[in-house]
Amino acid sequence: MKRMLPTAAALFLLPLAARAESELSLTLQGGAVKYDQALAAPSDLGAQYGLRLGIMPTPVIGAEIGYLGSQSNVRDVVNNSNSTRFISNGAYGDARLNILPGNVMPYIFGGFGVTNFKVDNEVMSSDGGLHGRTVATIPFGGGVDFNLGAFKLGGRFQYNYLLTDQLFRSAPNSAGFTTGNNTNFYGVNVDVGVSFH
Repeated sequence: MKRMLPTAAALFLLPLAARAESELSLTLQGGAVKYDQALAAPSDLGAQYGLRLGIMPTPVIGAEIGYLGSQSNVRDVVNNSNSTRFISNGAYGDARLNILPGNVMPYIFGGFGVTNFKVDNEVMSSDGGLHGRTVATIPFGGGVDFNLGAFKLGGRFQYNYLLTDQLFRSAPNSAGFTTGNNTNFYGVNVDVGVSFH
């Protein structure tokens, strides 16, 4: 009976302790974005921006949902014309792992998302070149948060693996066929946010 009482008290207080350490955060992010592989050479360094909501039921493991948008200039390598604006708007959810919880908090994350790509002044009749579409993505990366009371300041690297090769298609060959080319994009951002405990 004497052993059961401390155990019962611990089981009762454990959810309260976990709730006391839980965190809800809202973070704005802004920085630079770049495409790789097939669009590495024709794409310029672009602007990236986003907003995410973080839910940390424990100091170590949590989840995030967010919006991530970007704009880049990409040279039309098929028609050898001027640059066009490549715009993305996407949503994602990920699992987050804080490596060293505290005032300086490095972390890693990974998840799943959906991103819509739009080509400014896209020529719909052209088979080759950039094409706007909505695709599934796998976002992952890492960052560091500096917790300053109720405020957060940090930096984040996010790589977005695209589950398609149809955003950029080569010019038609002699048989009239076009081929898809792989490309992904990554960004480095500065984060500013607030947290609620």
